[in-house]
Amino acid sequence: MMFANSLLALASGLSLASASPLQHTYRTTNQTGLPAKTVFQFNQTGTWFENLAVRPNGDLVLTSLEPSGSVWTLKRPYAPHPEFSLLHTFLETPGLVGIAETKPDTFVVLAAEFEGAGDPVPGSYSIWELSLRGASPTSRKISDLPEVQLGNGVTSVPSCHGDVVLIGDSFAGSLWRLNTTSGAHESVLAVTEMAPPAGAALPIGINGLKIHDGYVYWSNSATVGIYRSRIDRNGYPVANATIETIATLDSPFVDDFAFDEQGLLWAATNSDNKVDVVRPDGSYETVVGGATEDIVGGDTAVAFGRTLQDRNILYVTTSGTLPNNRTEPAKIVAVNRAGFH
Repeated sequence: MMFANSLLALASGLSLASASPLQHTYRTTNQTGLPAKTVFQFNQTGTWFENLAVRPNGDLVLTSLEPSGSVWTLKRPYAPHPEFSLLHTFLETPGLVGIAETKPDTFVVLAAEFEGAGDPVPGSYSIWELSLRGASPTSRKISDLPEVQLGNGVTSVPSCHGDVVLIGDSFAGSLWRLNTTSGAHESVLAVTEMAPPAGAALPIGINGLKIHDGYVYWSNSATVGIYRSRIDRNGYPVANATIETIATLDSPFVDDFAFDEQGLLWAATNSDNKVDVVRPDGSYETVVGGATEDIVGGDTAVAFGRTLQDRNILYVTTSGTLPNNRTEPAKIVAVNRAGFH
């Protein structure tokens, strides 16, 4: 998520869901960039994809910001003509941010009322469960989260079998632990590496959030850093665990990220309009896009495909912002990482 003075109203219904003509072959944007193509794009500006998850069947599940708290799906995103549609609208809350799968086809979604992108109404946060296991989507409120200032990333603790998620608070610079059955929640970690530095132009600290190999990883948008710390099987930070800096990117911003099967971390950079790959030793490189390129302009989140057809595809969501203060309808881009090591 990134600050904006305002986000143009997102029209309701499916009128937005018809896409512009899209290329069906991958293309590279420079001599070194990975091949990429747009697989869906809204037909109106003022649209913003905030986050995404991938169902076991390979369909994408996406959240959008104001004014309606909507979840969308792109079915068979690897097909020549994917099908895009509205899955569910949370009438009780006008904006959605983080999403994470807790059990097969069951997701948690962070929601709030926003006065503008990155500008939540104090005390308005809540977390919901969205089930796609039946013939039609169903939802239930898990809990209100009035203490959370700017909830952003959310991730499920794998060893808790969907019963526990962690939530990052970008303004407070803290990590929350929540039980998805009871709704009980508590702040479990607040460290400098999660907080925006004093006087930061964009005071957004912890943003993207993932658990990998016994560590919780997070990005800090204001410091442009990637960090990690040990957690136990119940999702609590290990006492006196070291906060490790994995990398500090050469960008003005870092957003959400995802791990691939090799343990490489792929990070969206939002206003820097590119995706960087971070290796375990802290080295990194840009693999698609660039500061002046449009292909993943305003990239907000990334996720890898889960089927045989797209296990080497990185899906990238965008906010509709482009270099040089231009805009376009929000889109979903597929990046082919086959052969990248």
